[in-house]
Parts: sequence; C-alpha cells; structure tokens
Amino acid sequence: MNKAGKALRVWSTGSWALLTPEASQGLEVLQRWRAAHQYPLIKANNGLRSVVRTEGCQVEVSQRLKRIPTIVDKLVRQPTMQLSTMQDIGGCRAVLGDVDEVRRVERRLRRNRPPLRISDYIAEPRRSGYRGIHLIASYDDRAIEVQLRTKAMHEWAIAVERLSWRTDEDLKSSRGPQPVLAWLEAVSEAMALEETGCSVTSELADRISVLRERAVPYLSGR
Repeated sequence: MNKAGKALRVWSTGSWALLTPEASQGLEVLQRWRAAHQYPLIKANNGLRSVVRTEGCQVEVSQRLKRIPTIVDKLVRQPTMQLSTMQDIGGCRAVLGDVDEVRRVERRLRRNRPPLRISDYIAEPRRSGYRGIHLIASYDDRAIEVQLRTKAMHEWAIAVERLSWRTDEDLKSSRGPQPVLAWLEAVSEAMALEETGCSVTSELADRISVLRERAVPYLSGR
C-alpha cells in the first residue's frame, strides 16, 4: 500500500502524461483501496443520519469518496503521509442549523462510536477561517471522516472552494497568499458573530473592506 503511494507521489511530480509501470501498479492498488472504503462509508453515512434524526435536526447529509487525483495530490502536499494512514478517503457531512445542533450531534457520535481523532475547528479555526468539526471513526477497520458544519460554515467553505479553483490554491487548508487568507479569516469571524446573534462591529467591517482590497489582485483567476 505505502509502496503504491510512494510510486504515485513520484509519478505525479512529473508530467502525469507518462505512466510508469510502478505508477500503473500503484493506481491499481489505490483503486482497490479506495473501493474498499465504499461500504464502510455507507455505514458511516447511515449512522450519521440516524444520529441526526435522533437529535431532531432537519439537515443536509451527504457522502463522498475522495477522487483519485485528489488523493494523489494530498500525498504530494504531505510528503510524510503514508497512503495506508490517510484518514479521509471516505467522508460524510451533516450541515446543521446552528452550533448547538453541531455540538449535540458531535456528543452523540462520540458516545455511539468513540472517534480515533477529533479536530475542533470551531473552538480553534484554521488560519484561513475554516470552521467545523471533523471526527475520524473506524467502520469495518476503515477510517472514515465525519464533518459537522452549520449552514453559515458550509456556505463559507463552498465559497472558498470556488476561490481555490480560481487561484489554484488550497485556501481552506490555509495554503495561499497571505492577503487572501487574512480576508477570508476576517469574513469567517464576522459570520461567526452573526451566527451567535452578535452584531459585526464597524471596526471589523472596515477591516474586511480593507483586506478585500488587498486580496483582489490575487483573485484574478487562473
């Protein structure tokens, strides 16, 4: 497994056009490994839906298997990561009404299936301003990532993913030009205030306006 990941990492740093025998074999291994997450992902998704219903939340629940190019790209971006230990090949997400619902669903998930790892990006947002809860749990010996967001957090993340495509940077993971990251962080801060019923101060609104002007030159697109 890890040998396959290493071969794909070496291959992808080249032209992607010339598929070496090692990379071809690595792709076959990766395809089988990815497929092995399909049924555990379905179980995780069904479990998340059950928890959401139990908590009486009306939410959007979705699931996805990470695309092969995205998996390879992550191996390149994180050179010390082994393919066998990548924990988000399969993932599902619940978009809930507010932070209280997120915390209730999080607590029940913890009780039902103790997670392998938890990243609380609500208590400590990423440098980009990304907020949400990520839980990694084991289903049939496969690590599956469960994400919990509010609607505001989800809207911010979707908007940033679109900007990431335009700038060819993984902005959500705090990779990209500092002026853009500073602007996104300030916008997220304002959204977090509004989400809790607080008003955005004039100082923060002015800061967002200034930061946006600084970010604009980096947002012209590919």
